Amino acid sequence: MGAGELDALLAPYDRVAADVGTGDGVHAYACAKANPETFVVGIDTAARNLAGTARRAGRKPARGGLPNLLLVQAAAEDPPPELAGRAAEVFVVLPWGKLLDGIVLGQADVLTGLASLAAPGAVLRITLNCEVWGDPTVPGDVAHLPELTPELALATLPEPFAAAGLTLTGARMLTLDEVRALRSTWSRRLAASREHPRFLFLEATRSEGPGA
Repeated sequence: MGAGELDALLAPYDRVAADVGTGDGVHAYACAKANPETFVVGIDTAARNLAGTARRAGRKPARGGLPNLLLVQAAAEDPPPELAGRAAEVFVVLPWGKLLDGIVLGQADVLTGLASLAAPGAVLRITLNCEVWGDPTVPGDVAHLPELTPELALATLPEPFAAAGLTLTGARMLTLDEVRALRSTWSRRLAASREHPRFLFLEATRSEGPGA
């Protein structure tokens, strides 16, 4: 899909939102369904995981189809250039792998990729699953990462976020009601199996200055 075709697809909508690391696309689908005036783009590296939601979204509206949802196979650090600067809101919900590493460690390629999707002044909302550091045996995929707390995030991430054109504006743990309100497969599973899952919420804004 070229930029012109994408322009035509987006024209009927008030705004664009991007859900990066969308996994099975359930969170992106829920956002699109709840906000018909917003065009939602779900991005993930694993096309296989997106297949079920893609089929559902492609149906007729009466059968659950959503014309305002696009699912894209791409990495957070290398998003499609056609999407650059379009999103008024960028979500990352319970990331894993390279995307989680990039956020926790403030890696330039991941943060720059996320920032590239955002329009000047757009909001980046990240929710991390801190339960992984509370397990008796920390999963091997995250054993090399420090346990990110609000205090550590505010101490270590503002500088790499700023280098990517993002201003970190907040870091806090989600309330139980906020956890339950999340609309992703994994958040629902964790909310069902934990009394109060420990989810860390980070919020940032895209620079409005030159080069944004």
